[in-house]
Amino acid sequence: MESWKQGQGITAGMARRGAKTSSRDMKICDVMSKEVVTALPGDTLFAAVKQMTETGISCLVVMDGGRVLGILTERDVLRAVAGPQADFRLITVAQTMSSPVQSVPASLSIVTAGRIMEARQIRRLPVLEGKQLVGIVTQTDITRGLITLIPLRSISDIMTRQVATVAADASVAEAARIMASKRISCVVVMRGDEPAGILTEKDVIRRVVTAERNPAETRVADVMSSPITTVPPSYSVLGVSRKMDALHLHRLVVMDTGTLCGIVTQTDIVRAIRTGLEEVENERWGWMTELTTLVQYTIGDLQKLEELLQKLSGSSAASGKSADMGRPSAGDQVEIFGNTSSRT
Repeated sequence: MESWKQGQGITAGMARRGAKTSSRDMKICDVMSKEVVTALPGDTLFAAVKQMTETGISCLVVMDGGRVLGILTERDVLRAVAGPQADFRLITVAQTMSSPVQSVPASLSIVTAGRIMEARQIRRLPVLEGKQLVGIVTQTDITRGLITLIPLRSISDIMTRQVATVAADASVAEAARIMASKRISCVVVMRGDEPAGILTEKDVIRRVVTAERNPAETRVADVMSSPITTVPPSYSVLGVSRKMDALHLHRLVVMDTGTLCGIVTQTDIVRAIRTGLEEVENERWGWMTELTTLVQYTIGDLQKLEELLQKLSGSSAASGKSADMGRPSAGDQVEIFGNTSSRT
């Protein structure tokens, strides 16, 4: 039975090691930013956007008496730009922010955080411990944390092929409506059949809202980012991620011999990483299951062998006892020999 108990210990140890490996996933606390810039619900949208521009951030957490009330993101500002009110000094943060806000604990894995972002189509999450704000994690943070954990394919396999475009002479308000309705962060600006630039949420905030331009009267060509940074479809996902990080970009246009092929964003990369990690995890657990089954079969064989050895041992002992009972002892032999001598 000792062999069987040892085998059970092996199986339990395998299960513990498997659980331990899963628990090694990087946590939000490992990648989050602990310095969070906040705003009050009564602040004007113009003041909030100016603060975002000056600090070089993409969102503000809206606080009210130490309580997280909402979050103001570039997308929220974009919706305001697409609306009828062009004077952003007359709009408050409370009127524009997203509320209630999705928050996460610092102990959550970044894979799960990435899944939440993808499902809710958001790119940043306030981090709470109880009701206290302790940090914020963005899609960029998660991408940096995950990109080196798994080998990935070329960007042609993950890029978005249906690219939203807008004419260079279109108004910013028109471009903002396209971006807001499709829930996307940019549009590629076209002059005829060729890409001339890209208009992002950040461009709208910095060059229209902060500059106090009227979105309906501002041409896209006047505020777009140009020239655009492009990559070929054969570029690796790791290479694109590092290029984005180095250039502080969230998306790159994919071109092949002068033809627009698609666009690759951080969202595409995070989704590819998560899918890849899930595939690796499923494969690993498949191996673990197969190995556990093999060990269990081995345990069963060892138990049968042990029982057989015990039977053989018992049979040998019984046979030895029977042989001893039929054989005369030394004393008996002496007596027999003595009796035989007297007769002679």
